[in-house]
Parts: sequence; structure tokens; C-alpha cells
Amino acid sequence: MRTRRARVVATAAASALGLGVFAASGVGATNLKLSTVGACCKFNVKTLTAKAGTVTITLTNKSGTTPHNVAIKGKKKGLVVTGGKTSKVTATLKKGTYVFYCSVAGHEAAGMKGTLKVT
Repeated sequence: MRTRRARVVATAAASALGLGVFAASGVGATNLKLSTVGACCKFNVKTLTAKAGTVTITLTNKSGTTPHNVAIKGKKKGLVVTGGKTSKVTATLKKGTYVFYCSVAGHEAAGMKGTLKVT
């Protein structure tokens, strides 16, 4: 019980500091939050960590009218949205390393990508 409570407290503290740490909801489910920085083409974090199982990444597009989305390479893509809206992708993932990125033409090549580590 103490271990679970310590994880919850650590996750809440890291989230409050904006460290891009996941918040788990249920066994085998991980919810990750991501946002854009500037108009193009950057995420607020370069690395996300999740537990194997159902992983959801929610991107908040803070870039005004520039369209963005979130996708997991070789898996699924979220809807392309403009400023203030969210794009969400959910996939069942095994342990390994994956790439999350923006699938809008040219955005990944411009650096809008990161590493998703699944443990």
C-alpha cells in the first residue's frame, strides 16, 4: 500500500512541475500528456515513459492556427487539430521503444518527434 501511495504522490508532484511524467489509471493503462511549443515544430518533451499495455497520449495544440496531431510510428494517428484542441492516440504496446510524432507533412522532419519508452 505504501509503495502505491508513494508512486501516486511522486506522479502528482512531477505532473505539477510539468515534467511530462505519466499518470496511470487502472492496471496496464497509461495516460500521457503532451503539448506543442511555439507554432512549429516542437513538443514540450522529447521522451515519454509508459508501462506495457494500453497507452494513451493526449496532445494539447497550443500553437494557434498551425495544425498538429500525435501519432505512434507504425501504430495509430490522432486527429489533426488547431490551437486549443486536443489530439489523442491510444494503442496497446509491448515493452520496447517507439517513436511519437506529428504526422502533418514536414513536421516530423522538422523535429516534431520523440521517444516513447515502454517498460
